Amino acid sequence: MASVEDSAPSPGRRVLLAFAAIFVGIVVSSAIGATVVSAAGWEFDVPSGLGDDFGRIAGQVAAEVPLDHNRVPLVARVLLTVPLWVCLLGVPWLVSRRQKLDLRRDFGWGSSRRDVGVGLVVGIATQALLLPLIYMPLLRFIDGDDLAVPARNLVASADSSLGVLALVALTVVGAPIAEEFLYRGLLHRGLAERLAHRGRIGRALAVLGSSTVFAASHFQLLQFPGLLAVGIVAAVAFQMTGRLGTAIWIHVGFNATSVVVLLRQIA
Repeated sequence: MASVEDSAPSPGRRVLLAFAAIFVGIVVSSAIGATVVSAAGWEFDVPSGLGDDFGRIAGQVAAEVPLDHNRVPLVARVLLTVPLWVCLLGVPWLVSRRQKLDLRRDFGWGSSRRDVGVGLVVGIATQALLLPLIYMPLLRFIDGDDLAVPARNLVASADSSLGVLALVALTVVGAPIAEEFLYRGLLHRGLAERLAHRGRIGRALAVLGSSTVFAASHFQLLQFPGLLAVGIVAAVAFQMTGRLGTAIWIHVGFNATSVVVLLRQIA
């Protein structure tokens, strides 16, 4: 009879499963999202600046069409993200069910009270302190306002209490859990085990590899350095504690800081 260790997927298989989940999730969610958004006449990225609003209103008045920003409602965004979350969470879950794995032992699922406080503080510090240091030299070559455009446009869609709740569900609840489970619990652990024979270099490569995939899969070039940074912080924390809770709470603190700041600016 095969032991639990024998039934667990090999490190290489973990990595392949992670990439498969990411690819399928992006393709499926993009296809569904494009179809729904096109049918509803919405737009994913509607500029949210004051000048953009005036320009859009002037154009709609001139064309004698109803005044509407045509942004995808945040509730709809949450629903359209569900297929991606299903893939990111579903692949590890199916693997654990089929091979009778333990989520805590094999994926690092779990959290402690300490994870909450430490994770939130580290996440907030990463957003408020580390990212400005990273982007300071880059601001010589890029427009600082462009960095916040994707997040600002997303937050601008939160034009009601329900929209704010949907924004929190999307960025502070769903994304941290689904992404950390996949990128850290499956991909990072697979890379770390695959490169374990290389000692510290192997651990560093696992951190860098999983964080690079995490950042690249968001398809936001200007935000790549920041996403890479928070990915590295979360991966190191997961590697140190062995618990996903640490990485999840870092992700929560990181995203929540951005959401709060942008909501205050828009308000």
